[in-house]
Amino acid sequence: MVTSEAKKACSKALQEHGISERRACRLAGVNRSTVRYQAIGSNDEELERKIKLIAFEKRRYGYRRIHMLLKRKGEKVNHKKVFRIYKNLGLKVLKRGGRKRAIGVRVCKERAKQLNQRWALDFVSDSLACGRKIRLLTVIDEYSRKCLGVIVDTSLSGSRVARELDKIIKENGKPEIIISDNGTEFTSHSILNRSKEREISSDYIQPGKPYQNGTIESFNGKLRDECLNENLFFDITQAKRILEAWSLDYNKERPHNSLQGKSPFQKVRDLEIMELTGTSI
Repeated sequence: MVTSEAKKACSKALQEHGISERRACRLAGVNRSTVRYQAIGSNDEELERKIKLIAFEKRRYGYRRIHMLLKRKGEKVNHKKVFRIYKNLGLKVLKRGGRKRAIGVRVCKERAKQLNQRWALDFVSDSLACGRKIRLLTVIDEYSRKCLGVIVDTSLSGSRVARELDKIIKENGKPEIIISDNGTEFTSHSILNRSKEREISSDYIQPGKPYQNGTIESFNGKLRDECLNENLFFDITQAKRILEAWSLDYNKERPHNSLQGKSPFQKVRDLEIMELTGTSI
């Protein structure tokens, strides 16, 4: 007999026939502890509030990334429970539509094994509310996934790119290799001369094969999905402020699957601890 049916039969026998609980349980074939058990419902109101707060603030985060953030804040909760609550609340990340997939053999470069081994550069286009076009130069470190800079303006020449890279190098150190496409801004005399002076190698991907610089393409996708598509820019000053805030959150708070749920800042901090102690984390 199914446990729930056996409990009902036992209760009926107790109420209608006035027999003892021990005898009713023996006749129904159910354990006395099962009949006496009272289910205790868990109060998940506070957890629901935290999940909704993160989901509404980070609208492009799914339940997995929300679970990482909850764990980081000391919340002891299973990812299955987070998923159940997330689903019951009617939350989900809407897909923005498909994109063309590259067909053919993909040439995968060796992964970066240390900080500043390889930086990736690319351009992203967007527009202000008035319709004026703007360009964004994105720079990341491939090993730590750290966003080294998002430079935004109405136009970015080769000499401007060189100056901005000088500022980033001054703050973060010099990379061994810079990988980018072969656009005019990245192949200008300003960039080539600076790279030669600083002894930095330039690695250009093949035309029409952005997957060869897949790390920056992935970053640009997150930038567009979580920031550009979520905000309306009225002027360059506002765009710079919002992009700077998003970059800081990306580096300090956003969990990365490729970093085992850590943020780029946490990854860099772990590397610094390893260097000081001579241990592995």
